[in-house]
Amino acid sequence: MPAKGRATATNATTQGREDILNARAISTLGAGVVSAMSAVGAAVIKKNKPALGKNADWFWHMFAKCEARAARIAEQAARDPEACGDATFIEVYAAQLPKLMAAALESHEKALKAK
Repeated sequence: MPAKGRATATNATTQGREDILNARAISTLGAGVVSAMSAVGAAVIKKNKPALGKNADWFWHMFAKCEARAARIAEQAARDPEACGDATFIEVYAAQLPKLMAAALESHEKALKAK
């Protein structure tokens, strides 16, 4: 019985996190959108390879947060009545992810210099 209670609490915690994209959210996207998201993500990772080499754990944590936030912003834009759905989602996601990651890296560098 206690194991069941722990599993329920863990699932509730996972569902409440906004800093990761869950499988359900990804499954609602079209294949082209997921492919475009992968390409944008790969470009951002390639662009920031030195930061990945310095602190990989921090980098992947921030990348996941930035990716989820960019997806939320893109989803909101795609729901606009005048938007073109998936095309708008991809366009906004591709614009937001590099900006969010650059801002995160910049604030991280400032915090390290302040120490």
